[in-house]
This record gives sequence, C-alpha cells and structure tokens, in this order.
Amino acid sequence: MTPMKVLLATDGSDDAKTAVAWMPCLPLAPDREVMVITVVEPQLVVGVPDMIVEVRSALFAEARRLADDTAAELLSGRSATGRVVEGDARDEIVATAAAWGADLVVLGARGLGAVKEFLLGSVSLEVARHAASAVLVCKGTPREVRTVTVAMDGSEDARRALTWLVNLPQASRLHVRLVGVVEPQRYPSTAPGILRTSLRTAVAAMNAQRHTEAVTELNEAVALAGRRVKTIETVVLSGGAAEKIVQDAVEHGSDLVVVGARGRGAVKRLLLGSVSESVLRHASCPVLVVPPASRTMS
Repeated sequence: MTPMKVLLATDGSDDAKTAVAWMPCLPLAPDREVMVITVVEPQLVVGVPDMIVEVRSALFAEARRLADDTAAELLSGRSATGRVVEGDARDEIVATAAAWGADLVVLGARGLGAVKEFLLGSVSLEVARHAASAVLVCKGTPREVRTVTVAMDGSEDARRALTWLVNLPQASRLHVRLVGVVEPQRYPSTAPGILRTSLRTAVAAMNAQRHTEAVTELNEAVALAGRRVKTIETVVLSGGAAEKIVQDAVEHGSDLVVVGARGRGAVKRLLLGSVSESVLRHASCPVLVVPPASRTMS
C-alpha cells in the first residue's frame, strides 16, 4: 500500500502553528508523506507599480521560508516537503490536495484574516466543504489523541467516517465513543383535548422506536469497527444532534471528534451537512470531516 499523504496548510498564524503541533499527536501512519503548503494571495501583492516586483519577491521568499521550515519541523525521518502557490487559499488548498492525491488535509481553525470572535475561519470551513479528501481542523491544546467521539446517525457517510478512523495504522490504541442522537418528536400543545391521550401515546411510541433504531445502528457500527481499536463504547442521547455531540466530547474529554460530511437528513447537493458544520464550528477539540469520496486507510 502506498504511504498516506497528508497536506498541511499553514500561513504562520497561531492557529496554523497549533495544527503543526497536533501532527505528532495524531494516530497517523509513521511512514506518511507530508506536504506543507503556503498560499500567497494575489491581493497581498499590491502597491506602487515599481514596487510590485520587489514586494512579490519578498512575499514569496517569506512564504517559501515558512513552508520549508515547517516541513523540516515535521520531518522526523518522514518524507516532508514545502510548496508555495499563489491564489485564493480556499481554492488552492483544495486543488493542491486533489492534484497531489492527499488522503488528509490538516489546517488550523482560523487564519491570519479571521475575525477573532469567529470560532472557525472561512478558509478551514470552505476546505472542509469542498475537499475530496478527509479534512482535519485543529483546535485546542495539542495532546495525544486517545479518546475519540464519532457521530453516528445510520448514514453511509457516518459509517465511512468510522471506517476511515479505525483503518488508521495506529487506531488500535484509541478509545472510541460512538454517539447516536435522537431528536425527540414533540407533543403538539395545540392538539384538541380529545386527541391528547392518543397523541401522547403515538409520540412516545415514535420516540421509543427511534431510540431502538439508534441502538441497532450503534451495534452495527461496533461490528464494523471490529477489534481495530482499543475499546468501544456506545451511547444514545436525546436532543439536538450537533449540540449533544459537542457536549459529549467535552464531558468525556475527547481529543478528537469525527463526523461524516453529510448525515442521513442532508440534502444531496450539500457538500457539508448542517450537523457536521455545526460540530465543526463549535467543538473545542480537532474535528475530522470525512467526505464520501475519501480513500479509507485499509
């Protein structure tokens, strides 16, 4: 099998440095190939006409230094190279990942241009939306990844995300929490009094059926993961899906959250479902988004 290819995007910002620091903590293949990409955006190359060449040269030189220094930092006996490209960062990261055949794109949650109050910058969000490979958006204090929360909703995307995770060469040391969330059907408060008893019974039966289906889906996911991870536990929660997934990750000290690009209810034309995007925005630890087209590491 060919070595895993990891594309790490950096702009020298604090969040990009956080992504670099997370790299040794991830359960990735020891023989992985790493490409560090730095993007020089055209709008930066502006100024007095006779200074454009000089400014452009200086920007590219700084970008090259950043890419090469970061690649050298990540070497540790592995293959690591730096690359500088010009264009819109969102487009160039996605295009480079596709052209190089990256299995995983790693980047920080925010770049230099992000508003401080935003939990997620436009570049990381757009890359997660459009990349054909898996995307890891890094946040929080870097630490060894031991406990992983995986969002399961019975969809093919969720199963693929779990498969991608457990097929990592070092996945055997992980403790995996498979989290299913049932959004309860609410009893209509405006229902006529004569129907209230029957409606309450019907709603309760519907919610019980949803819970049973979620338990069945999690049991199937456990069978799918097999013995490729250290330990697996399952839980079915009730409430809003994204909120409960993020809350569970915090309460159980998860070091990583894994989601499929789209859930069961996502519209096909959407490249990133609303639940996955909300988890990506609000989780306090790194989030791995696995799209349908990504190659599993089996």
